[in-house]
Amino acid sequence: MQNSIYTYLDPAELARIADLELLARTVISGLQGGAHRSIHHGASVEFAQYRPYAWGDDLRFVDWRLYGRSDRLHVKQFQDERNLRSTILLDCSASMDYGSGEVSKFRYAQMLAACLVMLASGQGDAVGFAAYHRELIAHVPARRRDGQRHRILMEIDKLRPAGEETDTAGTLRVMGDVLPARGMVVLIGDLLHPADEMIVHLRSLRAQRHDVLVLQVSDPAEQTFPFDRSVTLVDAEDNREQFAVPEEVREAYLDNRRRHFDAIREACLAAEIDIEEFACSEPLDMALHRFLHRRNDGLIAPSRRSQGGV
Repeated sequence: MQNSIYTYLDPAELARIADLELLARTVISGLQGGAHRSIHHGASVEFAQYRPYAWGDDLRFVDWRLYGRSDRLHVKQFQDERNLRSTILLDCSASMDYGSGEVSKFRYAQMLAACLVMLASGQGDAVGFAAYHRELIAHVPARRRDGQRHRILMEIDKLRPAGEETDTAGTLRVMGDVLPARGMVVLIGDLLHPADEMIVHLRSLRAQRHDVLVLQVSDPAEQTFPFDRSVTLVDAEDNREQFAVPEEVREAYLDNRRRHFDAIREACLAAEIDIEEFACSEPLDMALHRFLHRRNDGLIAPSRRSQGGV
Protein backbone atom coordinates (compact mmCIF):
# COMPACT_ATOMS: atom_id res chain seq x y z
CA MET A 1 0.00 0.00 0.00
CA GLN A 2 2.97 2.29 0.13
CA ASN A 3 2.74 4.93 -2.54
CA SER A 4 4.61 8.22 -2.27
CA ILE A 5 2.23 10.07 -4.58
CA TYR A 6 -0.96 8.77 -2.97
CA THR A 7 -2.68 11.28 -0.67
CA TYR A 8 -5.15 9.93 1.86
CA LEU A 9 -8.25 11.89 2.82
CA ASP A 10 -8.52 13.36 6.32
CA PRO A 11 -11.85 12.10 7.76
CA ALA A 12 -12.57 15.52 9.30
CA GLU A 13 -12.13 17.26 5.94
CA LEU A 14 -14.11 14.56 4.17
CA ALA A 15 -16.98 14.85 6.65
CA ARG A 16 -17.40 18.51 5.73
CA ILE A 17 -18.59 17.57 2.24
CA ALA A 18 -22.34 18.02 2.56
CA ASP A 19 -23.28 16.09 -0.58
CA LEU A 20 -23.02 12.42 0.39
CA GLU A 21 -22.83 11.21 -3.22
CA LEU A 22 -19.98 13.62 -3.98
CA LEU A 23 -18.25 12.49 -0.80
CA ALA A 24 -18.51 8.83 -1.79
CA ARG A 25 -17.31 9.53 -5.33
CA THR A 26 -14.32 11.38 -3.88
CA VAL A 27 -13.34 8.40 -1.74
CA ILE A 28 -13.89 5.79 -4.45
CA SER A 29 -11.98 7.76 -7.08
CA GLY A 30 -8.98 7.66 -4.75
CA LEU A 31 -8.88 3.88 -4.46
CA GLN A 32 -5.75 2.54 -6.11
CA GLY A 33 -6.72 0.81 -9.33
CA GLY A 34 -9.90 -0.98 -10.30
CA ALA A 35 -8.78 -4.41 -9.09
CA HIS A 36 -9.73 -3.67 -5.50
CA ARG A 37 -12.90 -1.69 -6.11
CA SER A 38 -15.13 -4.75 -5.89
CA ILE A 39 -16.82 -5.66 -2.61
CA HIS A 40 -17.40 -9.19 -3.91
CA HIS A 41 -14.85 -12.00 -3.84
CA GLY A 42 -14.86 -12.13 -7.62
CA ALA A 43 -17.06 -12.74 -10.63
CA SER A 44 -18.04 -16.08 -12.06
CA VAL A 45 -15.96 -17.20 -15.01
CA GLU A 46 -19.10 -18.01 -16.99
CA PHE A 47 -19.74 -15.11 -19.37
CA ALA A 48 -23.44 -14.18 -19.68
CA GLN A 49 -23.87 -10.91 -21.56
CA TYR A 50 -22.71 -7.32 -22.00
CA ARG A 51 -24.10 -4.26 -20.28
CA PRO A 52 -23.27 -0.55 -20.71
CA TYR A 53 -20.36 0.70 -18.65
CA ALA A 54 -21.35 2.56 -15.46
CA TRP A 55 -19.16 4.85 -13.38
CA GLY A 56 -17.12 2.78 -10.92
CA ASP A 57 -17.17 -0.46 -12.95
CA ASP A 58 -13.99 -2.52 -12.87
CA LEU A 59 -12.00 -1.63 -16.01
CA ARG A 60 -10.71 -5.20 -16.22
CA PHE A 61 -14.11 -6.24 -17.55
CA VAL A 62 -14.40 -3.59 -20.27
CA ASP A 63 -14.47 -5.20 -23.73
CA TRP A 64 -12.07 -2.95 -25.63
CA ARG A 65 -12.61 -4.76 -28.92
CA LEU A 66 -16.33 -4.04 -28.71
CA TYR A 67 -15.48 -0.43 -27.88
CA GLY A 68 -13.35 -0.25 -31.04
CA ARG A 69 -16.31 -1.39 -33.13
CA SER A 70 -19.11 0.56 -31.45
CA ASP A 71 -17.31 3.54 -29.87
CA ARG A 72 -19.23 2.79 -26.66
CA LEU A 73 -17.98 1.23 -23.44
CA HIS A 74 -19.49 -2.09 -22.37
CA VAL A 75 -18.47 -4.45 -19.59
CA LYS A 76 -18.67 -8.22 -19.60
CA GLN A 77 -21.34 -9.49 -17.22
CA PHE A 78 -21.04 -12.95 -15.74
CA GLN A 79 -23.68 -15.48 -14.81
CA ASP A 80 -23.71 -14.81 -11.06
CA GLU A 81 -23.50 -11.03 -11.48
CA ARG A 82 -26.99 -10.75 -12.90
CA ASN A 83 -28.59 -11.77 -9.61
CA LEU A 84 -26.37 -10.07 -7.03
CA ARG A 85 -28.14 -8.18 -4.26
CA SER A 86 -26.31 -6.14 -1.64
CA THR A 87 -28.04 -4.82 1.50
CA ILE A 88 -26.31 -2.38 3.85
CA LEU A 89 -27.43 -2.35 7.52
CA LEU A 90 -26.52 0.74 9.59
CA ASP A 91 -26.61 0.96 13.40
CA CYS A 92 -28.18 4.31 14.40
CA SER A 93 -28.18 3.78 18.17
CA ALA A 94 -27.10 6.51 20.58
CA SER A 95 -23.68 4.96 21.24
CA MET A 96 -22.78 5.67 17.61
CA ASP A 97 -22.95 9.41 18.35
CA TYR A 98 -19.68 9.28 20.30
CA GLY A 99 -16.55 10.88 18.93
CA SER A 100 -13.42 11.95 20.79
CA GLY A 101 -12.24 13.87 17.72
CA GLU A 102 -13.93 15.80 14.94
CA VAL A 103 -15.68 12.80 13.39
CA SER A 104 -18.16 10.70 15.35
CA LYS A 105 -18.57 6.99 14.84
CA PHE A 106 -21.92 7.63 13.23
CA ARG A 107 -20.65 10.15 10.70
CA TYR A 108 -17.83 7.80 9.76
CA ALA A 109 -20.32 4.94 9.42
CA GLN A 110 -22.54 7.12 7.21
CA MET A 111 -19.60 7.83 4.92
CA LEU A 112 -18.61 4.16 4.84
CA ALA A 113 -22.17 3.09 4.03
CA ALA A 114 -22.39 5.65 1.21
CA CYS A 115 -19.14 4.36 -0.31
CA LEU A 116 -20.36 0.77 -0.23
CA VAL A 117 -23.64 1.77 -1.86
CA MET A 118 -21.69 3.51 -4.64
CA LEU A 119 -19.35 0.53 -5.10
CA ALA A 120 -22.17 -2.01 -5.21
CA SER A 121 -24.36 0.01 -7.58
CA GLY A 122 -21.33 0.67 -9.78
CA GLN A 123 -20.91 -3.10 -10.12
CA GLY A 124 -24.51 -3.45 -11.25
CA ASP A 125 -25.82 -4.90 -7.98
CA ALA A 126 -29.39 -4.52 -6.82
CA VAL A 127 -28.68 -2.40 -3.73
CA GLY A 128 -30.80 -2.13 -0.59
CA PHE A 129 -30.45 -0.39 2.76
CA ALA A 130 -31.80 -0.65 6.30
CA ALA A 131 -31.20 1.39 9.46
CA TYR A 132 -32.05 0.50 13.05
CA HIS A 133 -31.55 1.17 16.74
CA ARG A 134 -33.97 -0.62 19.11
CA GLU A 135 -36.10 -1.34 16.04
CA LEU A 136 -35.95 -1.06 12.27
CA ILE A 137 -36.36 2.64 11.36
CA ALA A 138 -35.70 2.60 7.61
CA HIS A 139 -35.75 -0.02 4.89
CA VAL A 140 -35.20 0.39 1.16
CA PRO A 141 -35.53 -3.05 -0.48
CA ALA A 142 -32.79 -3.98 -2.93
CA ARG A 143 -33.58 -2.89 -6.46
CA ARG A 144 -31.67 -2.40 -9.66
CA ARG A 145 -33.35 0.67 -11.14
CA ASP A 146 -32.80 4.33 -11.94
CA GLY A 147 -32.79 6.50 -8.85
CA GLN A 148 -32.22 3.67 -6.37
CA ARG A 149 -28.73 4.79 -5.42
CA HIS A 150 -29.86 8.40 -4.95
CA ARG A 151 -32.82 7.28 -2.84
CA ILE A 152 -30.58 5.26 -0.52
CA LEU A 153 -28.00 8.03 -0.17
CA MET A 154 -30.77 10.49 0.72
CA GLU A 155 -32.02 8.04 3.34
CA ILE A 156 -28.55 7.64 4.84
CA ASP A 157 -27.97 11.38 4.88
CA LYS A 158 -31.08 12.23 6.89
CA LEU A 159 -30.45 9.66 9.63
CA ARG A 160 -29.25 10.66 13.10
CA PRO A 161 -28.22 8.44 16.03
CA ALA A 162 -30.97 7.94 18.62
CA GLY A 163 -32.68 5.22 20.61
CA GLU A 164 -32.13 4.03 24.15
CA GLU A 165 -30.81 0.63 23.17
CA THR A 166 -29.54 -1.41 20.24
CA ASP A 167 -31.29 -4.49 18.91
CA THR A 168 -28.93 -5.74 16.23
CA ALA A 169 -30.10 -9.31 16.69
CA GLY A 170 -33.74 -8.35 16.15
CA THR A 171 -32.87 -6.43 13.00
CA LEU A 172 -30.88 -9.34 11.60
CA ARG A 173 -33.80 -11.67 12.34
CA VAL A 174 -36.23 -9.38 10.49
CA MET A 175 -33.89 -8.99 7.53
CA GLY A 176 -33.34 -12.73 7.39
CA ASP A 177 -37.10 -13.16 7.02
CA VAL A 178 -37.48 -10.66 4.16
CA LEU A 179 -34.26 -10.97 2.14
CA PRO A 180 -34.12 -13.47 -0.73
CA ALA A 181 -31.30 -15.99 -0.32
CA ARG A 182 -27.85 -15.68 -1.87
CA GLY A 183 -27.21 -11.98 -1.49
CA MET A 184 -24.68 -9.88 0.38
CA VAL A 185 -25.46 -8.38 3.79
CA VAL A 186 -23.14 -5.74 5.26
CA LEU A 187 -23.57 -4.81 8.93
CA ILE A 188 -22.02 -1.48 10.02
CA GLY A 189 -21.98 -0.56 13.71
CA ASP A 190 -19.89 -0.28 16.87
CA LEU A 191 -20.95 -3.74 18.20
CA LEU A 192 -21.07 -2.38 21.76
CA HIS A 193 -23.81 -4.72 22.92
CA PRO A 194 -24.08 -8.35 24.06
CA ALA A 195 -23.17 -10.36 21.01
CA ASP A 196 -24.54 -13.89 21.51
CA GLU A 197 -27.92 -13.33 19.84
CA MET A 198 -26.33 -11.24 17.10
CA ILE A 199 -23.98 -14.10 16.25
CA VAL A 200 -26.91 -16.54 16.10
CA HIS A 201 -28.66 -14.43 13.48
CA LEU A 202 -25.47 -13.74 11.53
CA ARG A 203 -25.02 -17.50 11.29
CA SER A 204 -28.62 -17.81 10.16
CA LEU A 205 -27.92 -15.40 7.29
CA ARG A 206 -24.93 -17.53 6.29
CA ALA A 207 -27.15 -20.61 6.36
CA GLN A 208 -29.37 -18.80 3.85
CA ARG A 209 -26.26 -18.57 1.63
CA HIS A 210 -25.74 -14.86 2.12
CA ASP A 211 -22.23 -13.45 2.00
CA VAL A 212 -22.02 -11.54 5.30
CA LEU A 213 -19.66 -8.70 6.20
CA VAL A 214 -19.40 -7.11 9.66
CA LEU A 215 -17.73 -3.69 9.73
CA GLN A 216 -17.01 -2.47 13.25
CA VAL A 217 -16.62 1.30 13.62
CA SER A 218 -14.69 2.40 16.70
CA ASP A 219 -13.31 5.60 18.19
CA PRO A 220 -9.61 5.89 19.13
CA ALA A 221 -10.52 6.73 22.74
CA GLU A 222 -12.50 3.50 22.97
CA GLN A 223 -9.46 1.61 21.74
CA THR A 224 -6.94 3.10 24.18
CA PHE A 225 -8.87 4.74 27.10
CA PRO A 226 -6.47 7.71 27.09
CA PHE A 227 -8.05 9.66 29.97
CA ASP A 228 -5.61 10.88 32.62
CA ARG A 229 -7.99 12.35 35.17
CA SER A 230 -11.11 11.20 36.97
CA VAL A 231 -14.13 11.08 34.69
CA THR A 232 -17.84 10.35 34.89
CA LEU A 233 -18.72 7.77 32.26
CA VAL A 234 -22.25 7.99 30.86
CA ASP A 235 -23.88 5.11 28.98
CA ALA A 236 -25.11 6.69 25.75
CA GLU A 237 -28.08 4.34 25.51
CA ASP A 238 -29.50 4.21 29.05
CA ASN A 239 -27.84 7.31 30.63
CA ARG A 240 -26.38 5.35 33.54
CA GLU A 241 -23.41 7.14 35.12
CA GLN A 242 -20.29 5.71 36.69
CA PHE A 243 -17.43 7.65 38.28
CA ALA A 244 -14.04 6.27 37.25
CA VAL A 245 -10.40 6.88 38.08
CA PRO A 246 -8.57 6.02 34.81
CA GLU A 247 -5.53 4.35 36.31
CA GLU A 248 -7.79 2.08 38.35
CA VAL A 249 -10.09 0.95 35.54
CA ARG A 250 -8.03 1.26 32.34
CA GLU A 251 -6.54 -2.23 32.43
CA ALA A 252 -9.86 -3.90 33.24
CA TYR A 253 -11.68 -1.85 30.59
CA LEU A 254 -9.18 -2.69 27.85
CA ASP A 255 -9.16 -6.36 28.86
CA ASN A 256 -12.97 -6.55 28.79
CA ARG A 257 -13.05 -4.77 25.45
CA ARG A 258 -10.46 -7.10 23.96
CA ARG A 259 -12.28 -10.22 25.15
CA HIS A 260 -15.64 -8.90 23.86
CA PHE A 261 -14.37 -8.19 20.36
CA ASP A 262 -12.13 -11.26 20.22
CA ALA A 263 -15.19 -13.40 20.90
CA ILE A 264 -17.13 -11.66 18.12
CA ARG A 265 -14.23 -11.99 15.69
CA GLU A 266 -13.67 -15.67 16.44
CA ALA A 267 -17.39 -16.42 16.05
CA CYS A 268 -17.52 -14.55 12.75
CA LEU A 269 -14.49 -16.27 11.30
CA ALA A 270 -15.79 -19.67 12.42
CA ALA A 271 -19.01 -18.89 10.52
CA GLU A 272 -17.02 -17.69 7.48
CA ILE A 273 -18.10 -14.09 7.97
CA ASP A 274 -15.68 -11.32 7.04
CA ILE A 275 -15.13 -8.84 9.88
CA GLU A 276 -13.03 -5.68 9.86
CA GLU A 277 -12.50 -2.79 12.29
CA PHE A 278 -12.60 0.80 11.03
CA ALA A 279 -11.24 3.51 13.35
CA CYS A 280 -13.00 6.82 12.71
CA SER A 281 -9.68 8.68 12.86
CA GLU A 282 -8.31 6.65 9.93
CA PRO A 283 -8.59 8.01 6.37
CA LEU A 284 -11.61 6.28 4.89
CA ASP A 285 -10.03 5.65 1.51
CA MET A 286 -7.03 3.99 3.16
CA ALA A 287 -9.21 1.83 5.41
CA LEU A 288 -11.51 0.87 2.54
CA HIS A 289 -8.58 0.05 0.26
CA ARG A 290 -7.05 -2.18 2.94
CA PHE A 291 -10.32 -4.00 3.54
CA LEU A 292 -11.10 -4.54 -0.15
CA HIS A 293 -7.53 -5.69 -0.78
CA ARG A 294 -7.71 -8.25 2.02
CA ARG A 295 -11.16 -9.39 0.95
CA ASN A 296 -10.38 -9.70 -2.76
CA ASP A 297 -7.17 -11.58 -1.97
CA GLY A 298 -8.98 -13.99 0.38
CA LEU A 299 -7.10 -12.88 3.50
CA ILE A 300 -10.08 -12.46 5.84
CA ALA A 301 -12.22 -15.59 5.82
CA PRO A 302 -10.17 -18.00 3.68
CA SER A 303 -12.42 -21.05 4.08
CA ARG A 304 -15.45 -19.38 2.48
CA ARG A 305 -16.00 -19.92 -1.18
CA SER A 306 -18.53 -22.69 -1.65
CA GLN A 307 -21.72 -21.31 -0.06
CA GLY A 308 -22.18 -17.63 -0.72
CA GLY A 309 -21.83 -17.54 -4.47
CA VAL A 310 -20.72 -13.89 -4.51
